[in-house]
Amino acid sequence: MNFLKKIFNTKQTQSSENINLTEKEILQMLGDAICDVGYWSWWTSDLPNIVQIEFGGTQLYFPPKDNSEPPNSQIAIQFINPKSISFLSLSKVGENNSEKWFNLLHEDKMESQVCSYDSFTFVDESEMKRIISHAKITDTILGYPPTEESFFKENFKLTFWAGEFGFAVSSENIKLLTQDGEIKMEEIPSINSNWWKYWREYWDLKKTEKPLPKNYVCEVTIPMKN
Repeated sequence: MNFLKKIFNTKQTQSSENINLTEKEILQMLGDAICDVGYWSWWTSDLPNIVQIEFGGTQLYFPPKDNSEPPNSQIAIQFINPKSISFLSLSKVGENNSEKWFNLLHEDKMESQVCSYDSFTFVDESEMKRIISHAKITDTILGYPPTEESFFKENFKLTFWAGEFGFAVSSENIKLLTQDGEIKMEEIPSINSNWWKYWREYWDLKKTEKPLPKNYVCEVTIPMKN
């Protein structure tokens, strides 16, 4: 899988863990941490109560249990009491195939899809409408299609593209999960800040005798050289 390489200004590494952020700002931070170099790996549901999507390669720091391995960066997002769930396709290729791509992703029969860093948002309504408008096929599996105004009035929303494949959901609530259990929304700033601290240490030690275990997320998040 080829991951997009980006050069980040060092201003992005500044700590924000002690800043009081609004829920909207935290959701924007979470979205950026997922989509910069992350990928959509899986989804599941227990309808009509929950739909859950999972991402890897995020800029979120969860300490490794084994120091010989890089930290885990997976996060799952549960949308509680969803009102609208749709899978988006940029192409009509395979539309007559009885095996839908999103079923293959759910069944682990499809490779993870790299998130499109410029088409991923929890908060920007105009960006959501742009993302949705690009879909050639919209498969709505619960509720109303994301083109309806009701979609944008729900408490929580997410729309994104991951290559040719996309997702749009609105819900009453959300829950954030890691392999170790639930994390609170207000923890995201410090978890993201800790990732940037780890990233700086990773590059500081990279060419020393004691480099940290190789981490592709760090490798494609390249520091700006003076």
